[in-house]
Amino acid sequence: MDLETPQHGDVARNAEPPNSSAPTPHASRTPRAREESTQVAIEAVAEGGPLVSVLEFLCRTMEEMSTDRVIACIHPLSEDETMFRDTAAPSLDKSYAEATDGTLVSSLKGPCCYAVATRQTVVVPDLAADPKWARFREIAEPRRIRSCWSTPIFSIDGRVLGTFAHFYLEVRDPSPNDERMVELMTRAAAVAIERSRAEAALRELNETLELRVREETRERLQIWNVSQDLLVIANLDAICLNINPAWTDTLGWTEPELIGTSFKRLLHLDDRERTDAELDRLASGSSTLRFENRLRAKDGSYHWISWTAAPDGERVYAMGRDITESKRVQEALGKAGTELARVARITSISALTASIAHEVQQPLSGIIINASTCLRLQDRRPPNIEGARQTAQRMIRDGNRASDVITRLRAMFSNREFTLETLDLNAVIGEVVALSASELQRNRVVIRSELANLPMVTGDRVQLQQVVLNLLRNAADAMVDVHDRPRELLIRTECESDDRVRLIVRDTGPGLSPSNLDSLFDAFYSTKSGGMGIGLFVSRSIIERHHGQLWAELNEGVPGATFVFSIPCVGKDLQPVASAPDAS
Repeated sequence: MDLETPQHGDVARNAEPPNSSAPTPHASRTPRAREESTQVAIEAVAEGGPLVSVLEFLCRTMEEMSTDRVIACIHPLSEDETMFRDTAAPSLDKSYAEATDGTLVSSLKGPCCYAVATRQTVVVPDLAADPKWARFREIAEPRRIRSCWSTPIFSIDGRVLGTFAHFYLEVRDPSPNDERMVELMTRAAAVAIERSRAEAALRELNETLELRVREETRERLQIWNVSQDLLVIANLDAICLNINPAWTDTLGWTEPELIGTSFKRLLHLDDRERTDAELDRLASGSSTLRFENRLRAKDGSYHWISWTAAPDGERVYAMGRDITESKRVQEALGKAGTELARVARITSISALTASIAHEVQQPLSGIIINASTCLRLQDRRPPNIEGARQTAQRMIRDGNRASDVITRLRAMFSNREFTLETLDLNAVIGEVVALSASELQRNRVVIRSELANLPMVTGDRVQLQQVVLNLLRNAADAMVDVHDRPRELLIRTECESDDRVRLIVRDTGPGLSPSNLDSLFDAFYSTKSGGMGIGLFVSRSIIERHHGQLWAELNEGVPGATFVFSIPCVGKDLQPVASAPDAS
């Protein structure tokens, strides 16, 4: 496609055609007059206004300042530089703008298309002399246009903004005076077009921002109104500045009843000191991730609320969720866990009935025999006082043995609260071993104890005994079918670190499947036929309540399994975990 600039031809000096609408030339204009008109044009651009009006003013100024008969037109481009739009041609009829607006640059229909495509000034002294302009002559000839001069309008960064076109009603080249004027007016047109685009972009941005603000405001208001959580804006003195409808739905208080008042009046008496401390934290700039207190509803009941809050200057933005029902469920689960733990203890002890009966029967038989001996020694003549005294001492010893057994049983069967005390873990283990010794011996289990010198621990004696008893029973049950090797049960204690101790129970049974290690501690999961599957579940809950851990391991290189628990020593804060079994 030929994009070369047409060459200048001979200038024909024809007379003005009849009925021409071309502006009258002002050859008598002085340089000062031209300077004044130029200054007026520049001021008009600086003052701004609608783009079409500014561009038409520049066209008229050019026509008035020209010493020749010139028709000035400005053809702005679309921002993608592909199409002409918003033509300013004040000396031509409206049909010209309608014919040129929408013309694609790529069509190369006329000199203006070529000026944009080549980024150069295109001068056509005689439109009729070159067939290249045949399509443009369809627009030019009805308007008696004979020659054309089109100059690209450039932005500061070099983009083409449009063209400044000058038409003559005669065949000719542009005059030097017109060339100087075009250079000035082209710059003014560039300023006007760029400013118009910037203003349009700014208006569009403002409209977009306004629309976005309205949408976000509407969305936030909708969230505020439909949220089931309590939303409140308050100052640092706890005065409610705004609340959402959830306050009425949850607590019964209406907006007029709360706004302007302090929500502290709704606090439960036991929560006021903690809430004041949390408000002080917010005042210092800290955020609240989770804080729970109780608020009084209009009907007098109290609701547990879990708060999240953040300060912003003198205000606090907070969201509260009603967790009253969740608290009730937790309490019910705690009671159920307590009962489950008691059932687990009873289940564990029931398996030791025969052993316990044997333990109690021995001292009772001794008491009976010694009592009969004592009577015989007293009936002798003379009475054997020394022998009777020794026999009575043996009766006391056997009575104490029976009493100790009964005491341990009552403790393990009791439905009691979680009680923390300072304990010797080795002593706790020894008590359980003594209670289980007969059953273990009957099952031909060999106990090997390796008890280290341990620091004291803090815990509940009965619950720790329950865990140890469950681990020993599980180990013994795991070895009941072992006949090709000793049924050895290792009980070892050791210091894990400066502030923790651990108990290790290792058997020589068939061992565990690696895939079952994570499931062993699930409720109602059991590897034993007829097992309830609550022993290890309750045991882990007890150890976690002591801020410890209970886990299972595979024995390395030998058959069997190992169960280990680790708990803190004395000195670590051991507030019981409320969600564990036995939680009150």
